[in-house]
Amino acid sequence: MTGRPGGFKLLSCGGFFGWIQHPFAGRSTDDVIRELVIKQDMLLMPGTAFQPDDRHSMRVSISNLGRDQVADFAERLRAA
Repeated sequence: MTGRPGGFKLLSCGGFFGWIQHPFAGRSTDDVIRELVIKQDMLLMPGTAFQPDDRHSMRVSISNLGRDQVADFAERLRAA
């Protein structure tokens, strides 16, 4: 994620979840997530489920991902 694939920025990362910020200033996070589900087969939680407003952030579960899966995740973000 250091290369900001597709413009997505890693905000924080722990043992179970990571927070990323999408680069689409003119779009709601809900719309971005809907597109990621449909076009990239990715399921993320919108930050609006945890925060009072849309900060363009998303939560991703990383607890069971290996190196190859993280690389695939970054590639899907890049493709988005």
